Order: sequence, then structure tokens, then C-alpha cells
Amino acid sequence: MECIYCHHQLGNGRFCQVCGRDVTLYRKIVRASNTYYNVGLEKARVRDLSGAAVYLKKSLDLYKKNTNARNLLGLVYFEMGETVDALAEWVISKNLQPVDNLASEYLKKLQSRQSRLNQMNQTLKKFNQALYYARHDSKDLALLQAKKVISMNPRFVKAYQLLGLLYLQKEEYAKAEKTIKTILTIDVNNTVALSYLEELKEIAKNKKNLAKEKNRRQAKKLQERDILEETVRDEAIVPTYREGTGSWATVLLLAVGLIVGVLFTYFLILPVKEKALNANFNQGILSYNEEIAERDTNITGLEGQIESLNQEKAELQNELSAYTGEGGIINEYNKLLDVLTLKANGDYIGAMDSISSVDPSLVTNEKFQSVYNSLNSEFNDSGVQNLFDRGKAAYDARDWETAMRYFTKCLEKQPDYPEVIFYMGICHQNLGDWPTAVSYYNQLIDNEAYKNTTWGAAALAQRGY
Repeated sequence: MECIYCHHQLGNGRFCQVCGRDVTLYRKIVRASNTYYNVGLEKARVRDLSGAAVYLKKSLDLYKKNTNARNLLGLVYFEMGETVDALAEWVISKNLQPVDNLASEYLKKLQSRQSRLNQMNQTLKKFNQALYYARHDSKDLALLQAKKVISMNPRFVKAYQLLGLLYLQKEEYAKAEKTIKTILTIDVNNTVALSYLEELKEIAKNKKNLAKEKNRRQAKKLQERDILEETVRDEAIVPTYREGTGSWATVLLLAVGLIVGVLFTYFLILPVKEKALNANFNQGILSYNEEIAERDTNITGLEGQIESLNQEKAELQNELSAYTGEGGIINEYNKLLDVLTLKANGDYIGAMDSISSVDPSLVTNEKFQSVYNSLNSEFNDSGVQNLFDRGKAAYDARDWETAMRYFTKCLEKQPDYPEVIFYMGICHQNLGDWPTAVSYYNQLIDNEAYKNTTWGAAALAQRGY
């Protein structure tokens, strides 16, 4: 464990053996951070990924340099399909601990599978498009887009959550249940998935109660019908009797009845049948017209979907170019990684030169911005002092050429640095380049601002005349 004040290794006491500062509170904070990390590790082992992420974030809130917690949080994000967040955590981890860090291996593996990385980054854009469709009541398009996201990244938990919600809204409960169970195989205690599962159970319970009520009503109706039929059977209909009126009356009655029947058929029954036939014919024509109109509507809707998908395809191709092109987001990540690699390998000047090639305006990710701002501040705000410190360390070690490289870069950034000008003269003098050494001494001797200073006097003494 390093001292928070002087960055030397701490012993077992309350105080730092180098700077003498009290580190008791610092030790407690680091121990609490490690405790949260251990809880997060246990949750990750049983695939409670969302729970693990909560504890790992708490660990980093207490101690941001806990690279074990940061690396594990990156793995949790990666397992849940959130590749960009995982990448950001590993980049920060590598910047905090350039040597002996698993994050370097993770980043190396990701970089070796560039096409897969590009595909995973595309899923985020498609997922955002699916969310847009869902929020604007284009649920069919949202469903289609969510399925595309899952086909590209089968472990993207947020995409499964959206797909499950869409199935619930469309009342496709079997598909919703299957989707939710898939989430729980990835993240066993995912709170969103568990809430959806409870909703499904409530829906199933309500459907069961409705079915029971329907069966009860049907049974009651059948019982009432049986009672009515039994009552009708029990009633005896007694026919009445009338004396016959004779044969002529019978014939007359039959003739009158026949005439009345013919008239009834002609004036009442035939018009009704004709009207019924006309109504059926008109209804058939109306049904055909409605069917044709519905098909026309479907065709128009499909044409609209095709046009929308073509437009989406063009937009995604443009977005893909924005990610993978010469000035794309992935390219900016690679440039930032190159800066970190140069710095980790000891090429501080190369890292300082390379930071200018990174365009932070192309990447909106907070963690990318944090790493970039940290490096940019180190190279620009504190760059001159850092260059001087490294050059002075090489100078003290009598590594003249290395010292000159740092001092030269230092003078590029701040030409009026008398101490560096003097050391440049010493370096050239020790390397046998006396004329160049004298030129640096003369810059101090001939300049009124430095002539009577310590460095002017030292330069005059070195020149000897």
C-alpha cells in the first residue's frame, strides 16, 4: 500500500516511515474499499452481476485506485453486454497501474478482435434506436430492432429487458417469460427481470380467476336451462273439443285456408326472402371491400416500414463509419491507448506528442473524457515541470543524452527557463560538444535578465572567460 501523501510504501505503523504523516484514516478507507470489493466478488461468483456492480461502485467511491475492484467491475459490465463501459473501466485501471495489471490483458484481447469490438459498439446504437421506437409507439419496429441487438450481442441484458417489456405489452406472455428467464441466467438477481416476472405471475393469477368466474356463470346458466326444460315437460297441454260443422263447411274452410296461404306466401314470405338475399349479397360485397381496404392499408404500412428500415440502414452505415472510419470513435480509443502505452513504456515525450492527435470531441463517454483530461492536464498544465524532473533525474544519473531529450522538449514548451538552459550547456560540454555548450552559456551571459543571476554567474564560470 502506498502513502497517500508521498507515495512511498507504507509499513505496519500508524505513520508513514518516510513523510511521517498519520495514515490511520487512509488505512480504514482502503480496508472498507477492499471489503466492498470482496462482497462484490462473492456476488459475481454466483452470477448476481447487478448486485456485484453496486458493491464494486461503492468500493471505487471510497478508493478510486482499487484496480482489483475496477477490473472486476469491467468484467461485470462486459458479461452484461455493456462493452463500452467495460472498456472505459479497464483504460482507467491501466492508467492508474501501468505495470502488472490484468486490465492490460483484457484490453489486448479486445484490440486483437477489432471486428467483434466494432460489432459490440454497434449494438449500443441499435439499442438506442429500439428505445426510440418504443417511446414513440412503434412497438413492432422496436421489437425487430431489439431482436437484432440480441443477435449481435447475446448477453446484452438491457436489450433483453426491453424485449421482455415489449412482449408484455403485446400480451405475448410465453415469449415474455422465456426472455425474462434468459436475463436471470445471465444475472440471477436482476431487479428489472424479477419485477417483470412478478407482473407475469399477477397476470396469470388474474386470468385464472377470470376463467373460474366464467365457468361458474356457465354452470349457473346450464342449471337454469335444465330447470326450465323440466318445468315445460311436466306441464300437460289439454286440447279443446268442438262439434263438427259438416262436410260443406269443411270444404269451404279448406279453400279459404288455401287462398290465405297462397296470398300470405306471395305478399309476406317472398318479399322477406328476397330482402334477405339482397342483404346477404350486399354484406358480401361490403366484406370484400373491407378486406381489400385492409390489404391496401397493410401494403401501405409495409411500404412505410421498408422506407423506414432503408433510412435506418443508411443512418447505421453512417454511424458505422463514424465508429470505424479514420476519424471514428474506435480510432480515438486506440489513440488514447497508444498514449497510455507510450507513457507506461517510459516514452514520456512520445506520449506527450501523441496526446495532441486525440480528438476528445468525438467521444462523449464520461470515463474516456476523465482519462483524457487527466493526461492532458499532466502533459500541458504540469508538462514543463514533469519534463524538467525527468531530465534532472537523468542528469543526476549522468545520462547526458536522455537528459538532453527531456531538457530540449522542456525548452520547446518554455524557452525562458534559465536552469534548463544551463543544464543543456553542461550536457553538451560533457558529451564533448564545446561550441554548442558555449552557445547555451552565452544565452544566459548575454541576456540582461539572467546576466547577474545565479545561473548567469554559473554559465560564466563554466565558459571561463
